[in-house]
Amino acid sequence: MSAETMRYCWEIMQCDEEDACPVRENKIERCWEWMHRHSQFQSQYGLCAECIVYLCQNENTLLAAGELEHIMLSRGLYQEGPAPCCKLPAK
Repeated sequence: MSAETMRYCWEIMQCDEEDACPVRENKIERCWEWMHRHSQFQSQYGLCAECIVYLCQNENTLLAAGELEHIMLSRGLYQEGPAPCCKLPAK
């Protein structure tokens, strides 16, 4: 996935727009950091470390780029391309 097509967590997870979400409301790029800072159960139980959003945006992952690409393709989030990348665009 190219940087131009990077999706935020609520897009990757395909969350319902009706759900109240402070991460989405504030366009927070690293949702797991917000979860940790606010002692949310996802962080406390280690769920963030297993989440596709976290795995896509971190260098240190057990999944290969092709596996991440397959997951993102299966969710219909981007088209197949030569260099999949889940990183957020640099500011």
